[in-house]
Amino acid sequence: MTRMEMSGCLTERHLMLFGTIVQWFARYEVLMQEVMATALGSDSAAVMLLTRSLAFGDKRRALLSLLRHRRVPRDQFDAVHAYLEIPHTFNMLCDDIKHAGWIAGTSPNSIQPDWILRPAPTVRPMRMAADTVAEDFLTDEDERQEYTLDSLGEAAETLGRNYELLSGYVGEVGLIERRMDEAASSRRA
Repeated sequence: MTRMEMSGCLTERHLMLFGTIVQWFARYEVLMQEVMATALGSDSAAVMLLTRSLAFGDKRRALLSLLRHRRVPRDQFDAVHAYLEIPHTFNMLCDDIKHAGWIAGTSPNSIQPDWILRPAPTVRPMRMAADTVAEDFLTDEDERQEYTLDSLGEAAETLGRNYELLSGYVGEVGLIERRMDEAASSRRA
């Protein structure tokens, strides 16, 4: 199977943007683990070991619960929560990148996840956590999205800008120990 057959409608630019988006999520997860370690007075490696099997959403919930438990000032909690809304918004896209094949979308120059399950119209697969209440379920058709190269690029840029802001903020307010390499680069700037 050639690379083109394997990726179907995906170009190298699609794959590069997919990788960029997934990598931003990895960086968010590490940052959240570092904030957890600071809040616990622990080292990052211990927190990473404890949370490595958690998905992004689970790590986000764990961090926010921990910040509430540690009684972080409300303005700091609210700021971290607001910064984490951006990746939370793109979490389904990241999951689709990691777990779905892709096909050409119905709009010109768009792609969309290609669902393995193709049930009859009266049966719809649910894509939420098992403990989600029934009223909050979203069905596959309700959340099907199409993406262009531009929209994927905007998602990657938004995730990157927001990550930099969150990283700077948690360092500024002491929710994370500033790393030596970050301190050195900020002195050079």
